Amino acid sequence: MAYGVATLLLALGGTAVTASPAAAQDSGHIGFSNKGWFLAKTCYKWQGSATPDSCDDNKAIGQDWGVDIPADATGVEVTVLVHGQQIGDLEAPQITDLKSNHCYELSGYTWGPSINEKSC
Repeated sequence: MAYGVATLLLALGGTAVTASPAAAQDSGHIGFSNKGWFLAKTCYKWQGSATPDSCDDNKAIGQDWGVDIPADATGVEVTVLVHGQQIGDLEAPQITDLKSNHCYELSGYTWGPSINEKSC
C-alpha cells in the first residue's frame, strides 16, 4: 500500500524555532479536518519537549482532530499520510510560529489528495 507523505518542519533557515520561557507559556494548536475520500494519519515529533511523539490514525471523511503544541517545544515535525495514496505527495505547509493556531483541510481522493490551510 502506497502512502503519500507531507512533512512540515518548524524551522527558520534550517534552525529549529525557539521561544523564550515567557513566550513558551502561550502555545498554539495544530488542527486537521478530513474532507477527502480516504483515511488519514498525522504524526507529531516534538523537538526540545518532554512530550512524547504521537500519531492520530484512521481519520475518516468528516473527522476533525488536532494537537496542542507543548509549551516547552522548540519545534515540531508533522507527517501527514493518506492511506492508499496512488499519485504524488501532499505539499507540506510551513509553520514558523509555535504560539499560533494552524489548521488544515485535507481533501480529494487517494489518487490526488490535497492539503490547504484554513482558519481555525
